[in-house]
This record gives sequence, structure tokens and C-alpha cells, in this order.
Amino acid sequence: MTIMEFRVLGPVVALGAEQSVAINSTKTLELLAVLLLAPGHRASHADVTSSLWPGQKPNANRIRQYSSKLRKAIPGIVRTAGRGFCHIQVDPQSFDYTRFQEFLRAANAARHSAARLDALRSALDEFRGAPLDGLLSKGFEQKRIELTTEMRDATTACAFAELECGEAHAALQRADSALTRWPESDTLLEIKVSALRGLGREHLIEPLLAHWERHSGRPTVHLLLNGATEGPSTATGDAPPSTTRPTPRQLPISPVDLIGREGQLDRMAETLAGRTPGRSRLAVLTGMPGVGKTFLAVRAAALAGESFPDGILYADLGGFSPGEPARHGALLARFLNDLGVRPTTPTMDGMVSAFRTALADRAVLLILDNARDEEHVRPLLPGMGASAAIVTSRRQLHGLAIREHAELVDLTPLDPLDSIELLRARLGEERMRTAVPFIDDLVEHCGGLPLALGIMAARIAERPSQALAGMVRQLRQESTRLRSLDMGSESQSVRLQLETSYKLLPTPAAKLLRQLTVHPGPTVSWAALRALNPDDIVGVNDAIDELTRMSLVTEPAFERYSLHDLVRAYTAEFVDRQADEERAQVVERVLRFLLHNARACDRKLDPARRLPIGEAPEIEVVAPIHAQDAMSWFEAEYATLTAAVGLAEKRGLDHYTWLLSMVLVTFQWRSGRHLESLKQLTSALEAAGRAASPADVAMVHRMLAGTYRSLSDLPRAISELRRAVRLSEDDGDVLGTALGRHILGVLLRESGAPGEALDQFTDALRSFEQLKDPLGQGAALNGIGSARYDLGQYDAGLDYCRRSLALLDGENDLNGLAHVLFSLGRIRVAMGNHGAAVADFQRAHGLYGSLTYSSREARTLVWLADTLHSADQLPEAELAISQARILLRELGESDLDAAVERIRHLP
Repeated sequence: MTIMEFRVLGPVVALGAEQSVAINSTKTLELLAVLLLAPGHRASHADVTSSLWPGQKPNANRIRQYSSKLRKAIPGIVRTAGRGFCHIQVDPQSFDYTRFQEFLRAANAARHSAARLDALRSALDEFRGAPLDGLLSKGFEQKRIELTTEMRDATTACAFAELECGEAHAALQRADSALTRWPESDTLLEIKVSALRGLGREHLIEPLLAHWERHSGRPTVHLLLNGATEGPSTATGDAPPSTTRPTPRQLPISPVDLIGREGQLDRMAETLAGRTPGRSRLAVLTGMPGVGKTFLAVRAAALAGESFPDGILYADLGGFSPGEPARHGALLARFLNDLGVRPTTPTMDGMVSAFRTALADRAVLLILDNARDEEHVRPLLPGMGASAAIVTSRRQLHGLAIREHAELVDLTPLDPLDSIELLRARLGEERMRTAVPFIDDLVEHCGGLPLALGIMAARIAERPSQALAGMVRQLRQESTRLRSLDMGSESQSVRLQLETSYKLLPTPAAKLLRQLTVHPGPTVSWAALRALNPDDIVGVNDAIDELTRMSLVTEPAFERYSLHDLVRAYTAEFVDRQADEERAQVVERVLRFLLHNARACDRKLDPARRLPIGEAPEIEVVAPIHAQDAMSWFEAEYATLTAAVGLAEKRGLDHYTWLLSMVLVTFQWRSGRHLESLKQLTSALEAAGRAASPADVAMVHRMLAGTYRSLSDLPRAISELRRAVRLSEDDGDVLGTALGRHILGVLLRESGAPGEALDQFTDALRSFEQLKDPLGQGAALNGIGSARYDLGQYDAGLDYCRRSLALLDGENDLNGLAHVLFSLGRIRVAMGNHGAAVADFQRAHGLYGSLTYSSREARTLVWLADTLHSADQLPEAELAISQARILLRELGESDLDAAVERIRHLP
């Protein structure tokens, strides 16, 4: 008989003279496989049928048919085919599975690792692919599984043997290859970890285990513990305890130029020492990206190091890094290894227990940097004892204060002086001198962010002085600002730091952040936030809470929110990519909300002003009860309102440009912001010329006149009023003409032309009477009375002012009422009736005070003081002049005596 070889550990073949024997029938080949694998190569008809025709009854004729075909293909192999069984005869050494088993027995009997390894490698060489490859009958599935399991076990044993023989690279290759076939094998994973550790590739182990755990759902962190992957002989049981305790000192380099954080350092020192009442020894640093949390944590740890003789552990938790955050188990395993501790139970709970037990009788300081949230850090915190921890996070970790009694330290950007000092520390005195001309821009556009300041200092230091102007120019422009604050790495790039926070935001919070970028700022009220998304108030509330918790938005005052300039610059890039319609909708909502709320407050200050704004019932509008409330609202919103005017002008929205400027005028006058009023009204005049009626343009001219008057430029003021009167007359606007003539009369009085002023007031009075406008009539009568006073006609002046008082008393025009009372007081002083004059001045003073009209209040107090002095009420006079001087100082007057004297001589 020809010498044959038979293989089932791969494709099933019969070889003769190293050539495959042609077996044309699949069932014949399957019969050969059944008989090769059967004990003694003898199989019953039932066993043959279950493999070749599973689920059918044995058919002896059919089996004899295929036995005959096998005999023809391989002559002499079939010994028996009948009487209920089949039997073949083969040389044991000609069968690959027999050789495989013999090599395994040799490996198990080997006394030396090298011999065992050789035998196992020889055993595995018998496999030339997947066992029983090519046999399609379902009857071979179980046998294929059994052979594959034997192959896996032999592969695992061989890899272990390679580790024992010091062949870590071969073990790694074998384990890698095997894991592609058996990806769920814990043992092969353990071998791969051991091989990586033996090759010094520890940095690859934790990512490998994290990936495995995500896909398998089974814990793997125990493999990170020292001694956990020593091989099969040490896979269980605890390592013997060490006689000496390691003292880890893992603190990074401590910053030498930590500026402006002395108060926070003191608070942290007290907390770490356990001296903060009601708090544990846990300090939590929070704040926006780049604000310097890690620097402060490291500095505080360095200063407190002597109080922790058993070591300092540091870990970057990666909570806000581009990749996945660090896993609790991996960090615990690392800490346990660093402390020389092996848990009795290598589970997550067991490691937490071992960690806290180890820290209970040691004084160890932990720095847990860059935590994503409370749950990210909780398993890593020490329990009771002398150990302490510092946690940093961009998220506000209030849960740690509530449950762990942590001391929360929120870091805000540096103020301008500290920002300058930080630049000086980084640049040195010589380089700082070259930067002095640009220092204001550097400080302003870095926004007090230590990361940004440090990046600019590094760029300045590495470039010649001539390049400084160009760098600052790039920093000044919002479109290139973040590019100038990027040194190419994640830790040295403001953009990348912000990006990692932005990507973690839920969709509603990210949307609100983009809307806040469109909002002109610098602060946004809670009511304005609701106006951005009026149909989802709950969603807005949740979104703003998320943004504040993530330190991307701050709340500098109750229910007023602020966006850092660099956050705004980052999110502006997303806004620029939005559709124009979406941006326009947000701008419209912002400007509409501000305009209607400002109009409501302006009405309280000047009830007579009429503006073509219309109503907006869908907008939540502030309802000030008193003028003081309106002034307070304007004070809180003023920076936002002026920014809104700029936004409207930039986007060519003339309607909002001129109307927002107009509703601001009264507040600006009363708070001494005349130059700002002039600037905005100049823009408003151009916008009104394009978008408003002639009557409205005339009104803007009147407001400009009032502003020039406050700036002591009476010629320009009179010129603006004459234009306003002409426009109103040409337009047939009786009310506008009357208002213009009345104000023109006021200016003519102040310019020393009381006679012409009297004519203007008289014409205005006729028009107001025609219009049946009591407020206008009261103002005109007061003007006539004041002009008569200027002309020395005190009795007539007193009569007109009394008629004015009768009209205005009881009306809602407190400003007009105060004006007429002041006029009455001056006339009565001239007539020698000091008692009545004092009463008038005192009442006018109270009204001006309620209106927060400080300049008018100061003027009234000066006249009141002089009148009291004339009435020999000297203490009262001294009090009044002292109050006047206080107001003048608040208004920015430096020479108070000169200011008082100037007020005495005002017309």
C-alpha cells in the first residue's frame, strides 16, 4: 500500500506521495473524516449517519455505497463495511491529529521549560487552518468546536511557555494572532499584558484593557496590579507584603510665577490641613479652561508637601481631554502599585477598599487633575484620616461640597494689574519694556486668562521686537485672536482647550451658547435669555445651568450672565457658519427685547416722549414702579444696550439703531453720559434719515440739541433746534414744532436772549393748547415764567409758574414738576419770600432725587443752601451744601468750589 498522510487539522485531505488524493464525492470525504476521528478509526452506522446525514435514520446500503467509493479512492484503507459499523486502518504517524496529541503528551511530561516549549510549538505546527475546513455538514459542528478548543488551549499554553522562556516578543505575536480568532479569551489577554510589560511597553496596557472592557463588558483593571500577570503559576493568590512602604513623589514642576492667587492658596492650605470648619480635607478647584487650575493645584501641593510625608500622588484624569477620560480602575491600580499595596480581592470594590485602607494610616496628598464630574473622582478620594486631596475640574462640582464636604474654590480670570505682573514675570524686565506700548491690548484681549497670557509671553520672547506690533494686531482682531493664542499643542492652545469643553455640551446648551455669542453682551439678563427661546423656558433654564456648571458662562450678578471674550471668539466661528436667517432671527429677538424694555423704563423717566415703537405683547417687559427703578434697570443694562446699538448699526438695522439710541437719551443725560449720547445720536440721525419720518428725524435733532446743551455748546444746540423746528413746520407736525420751539426757548434763555425765548415759549404754548396737551402746556408756562424772571418781571413770572404748577401737579411728569418748583423757588428768592422758596426747593430736591437726576439735584441743593443761609438757617444751609458737594464729586467734578460757583450763575 502506498504510504499515505491524513489531515483534519485544517482542510480535510488524504495525501499520497505528497499529492492530494482525488475524492470527488463530498460525502465520501466526510466519511473519511468521521472514521479518522473515531476511536480506533471504527464508527457505527449511527455515528456515521449523525455526521453525514444529521436527523436521518441509518441506511446501511447508502453507507456501503460511500464506503465502496472510499475504497476505490484509497485502496486498502477500508477494512470492514457492514454488520452495523465501518472501520479503516491507517498508520498512527500518518494522521496529523494523532501527532498533535503525542506532542501535547510530551509537553506535559517535559521537565524543562525549553523542552515544553519545543513540544507545544511542534503540536501547533500540525494545524494548517481551521479544523475540518471544507466540511459543510452540520453534523461536524460539535467536533469542529472540540478541535478548535484544543487548538486554543495549546496556543495559550505555548504563549505561556514563551513567557517562561523569556521570549516576550514571540508570546506577544502569538497572543495577538490568537486574539483575532478568540477575542473573548481572558487568558490570552493576560498573556498579552504580561508580554507588553516584559517588553517595557506599559503605556500600551491601559488603552488595551479599556478597549477590551468596553467591548466585552468584563472588568480587566485587576491586570494592572503588580504581580497580576506573572504567568500561570501566580495567577491567583496575593503577593507577599513588602517590608518597606514606597513614598511616591509625583508632583509636576511647580510654577514659579503664580500671580494673583494668594487668597486661594491660603484657603487651600487651611483645607488640606483640616482647619476649615465644616469641611473635609478636600479642596476642589473649578473654573473655565486656561484659568490656571492645574498650576494652582500643583503650587498648593508643593507648599503643603512637608505635611504629607507618606507621598504625593498625581494623576491627570483626562476629563476634558480629546480622548476618553481615565478609568477609575486603571487609576486605582496605578495608585495601589505606587503605594506598594496588593488588594485581597482584585475587583473594583476590593481595590477601593484596599486604597482607602492604605491611606487611613498614612499622610498622602492626592492631586486629581481634570475631573469630568463628581462620579469621575469619587472612587479615588481618600476616606477618614490624615490624607487629603486636591481636585480640579472645569465643571462646578457642587456634589462634592454637598456629600464629601469639600471646599470649593472657583477661579476667575486675573484682573488687569495681575495680568501685567504675570506678563512681567514671564518676559523679564528687558522684554517687558518693549511690550509696554502694547500692554493694554495684551491684557484686554487675553481676558485675564493665564494660559493666553503665557502663550503671548512665549511668542513675544521668541520673536524679535519688530514683530510685536504684528502679533498684537492679530490678537486685537476677533477673527484672528484664537490663532494668535495657539502654540500647536492641546495644552498650549486656547482654541483646543475650549473645543474639548464645547464638544461635551448637550445640544440645547451648545445652541444657547451660540445664541449668547450673537447677543451683544457683555451681560445677559435671565429675562433676555427667555426671550431667545420663548417656547422652551424649561430648556433654557437647563441649558444655562449646564453652561454655568461647565464654566463657559458666569453669573457675575444675580440672574445676569456673562460670556468671556475668548469663549465668544471661539463660538463666533460656529455662528459664522450658520445660515443668515438663523443669525438674523437671534439678532431680531435680542434687539426687540431690549428696545421694548428700554422704552418701558424711558417712559417712566419721560412720559411725554412719543416713539414709533408699537406694542409687543409676546415680550416680557419690565414694569418699573418708580423712576429710581427705571434708572437702576438702565444702569444694569447700559453696557448691553450700547453694545446693542453697535450691533444694530453694524448689521444695517436702521430701525433699531435710531430707536435704541433715543430710548437711552434721558438716562444718559441724567447719569452724565453726554459724550456717549452725542456719539449714538449722531448715528441715530443718519439711520432715522433712511428709515424714519421727518417728524422722527426732527425729534433726533431735538435730542442732539439737548446733548449739546449739556456739553455747554449752546450755538450747536440752537442750530440743531432750528433745524428741528424747520423740519416739523415743513412736515406740518404741530406737536413737533411746539416741542422744538419750547426747547429752543430754553436754550435762548440760557444764551442770554430772554426776549426771543419768551416769543418761542408763547408760540409753543398756543400749539400745546391747540393740541390739548397738559404736559406741554405746563412746560411752556414754566418757560414763560422763567423768561419773565430773567426780564425782572417777577410778579408775572410767579403767575405763569403757578399756572404751570396747577397743570403739572398730579400728572405723571415728575421731571416737569420739579422744573417748575425750581423756577418758583428762584422767583420767590428774588421777591424776598425765602420761606416759600425753601419749601419749593426742598420739594424739587426730593423729586430730582427720586428721578436719580443728580446734576439737577445738585443745582437745587446749591440754591436751597443759599436761600437757607439768607434765612439765617445756617446748620441747614451747611447740610444742603455738603450734600451738593457729594453729588458733584460723584458726577466727576474735581474742583468743588468752582463747580458750586458755576451753578450759582447758571441761568
